[in-house]
Amino acid sequence: MTQYLLIDTDPGVDDALAILMAHAHPEARIAALTITAGNVGLRHTLSNALKLCEVAGIDAPVFPGAALPLVATPEDAGY
Repeated sequence: MTQYLLIDTDPGVDDALAILMAHAHPEARIAALTITAGNVGLRHTLSNALKLCEVAGIDAPVFPGAALPLVATPEDAGY
């Protein structure tokens, strides 16, 4: 039985690997990705997600989400 996944993430290396593992699983299908800012900004995480989908052949919509945390001050590790 196929499991449809909605993955909400801020794709850096660890999340990219998890997305690839989900994509490779024979009983899972990525229905969509929702992307938020993490320890880098939304522009960077969204770019990571779109490139990952392109390179891996993941045919799922990618939706940008919150650019900033709703209750905390963001910390940027972009340096």
